[in-house]
Amino acid sequence: MLCQMCKKNKATVKIVKVAGLSKTELNVCNECANYLLGNTITTISFTQNSLNEILFNLLNTFSKYSTEDSNVTSESEVKCSNCGMTYAEFVKSGKLGCSNCYSVFRKYIKPLLNRLHGNYQHSGKIPDSLQLRLDIIKKIEKIKDELKEAVSREEYEKAAKLRDTIIDEEKKAGIRDNE
Repeated sequence: MLCQMCKKNKATVKIVKVAGLSKTELNVCNECANYLLGNTITTISFTQNSLNEILFNLLNTFSKYSTEDSNVTSESEVKCSNCGMTYAEFVKSGKLGCSNCYSVFRKYIKPLLNRLHGNYQHSGKIPDSLQLRLDIIKKIEKIKDELKEAVSREEYEKAAKLRDTIIDEEKKAGIRDNE
């Protein structure tokens, strides 16, 4: 197979872009891969500039050489209402402008995070002292959902028991003062 960029050399490197449920492949030769990745394939440590350059080159190349019908123009026109940063500026710099950018560019960032880290939500360790409290808070949320269902079905006795359970759990978690 020929390189999809230069169309001269044999394609020896496959670069895969996963966006949501769609997967796009780009087959390139070693020279084009080195161009895209900024000659950093064999480098052990990356600087922030080289990572930004790699991200910029990959995102731009996929939009240029992708065979799928992608909405590239609308991606680059997406703009944060808070700081004014566009998606194109994010791609170029590799940095977001403000905390609102995470919400605005979520559908574009999520696949990148999934590809880089295997997940888009932090799943690190939590100290044991906080884990217990977090488990209780999750339990309270489930009970509150049950409470809403019981009230909607007009099961008031069950709802009262659930309310009391919520109060007890909130006291355990230190959310509610002992009354």
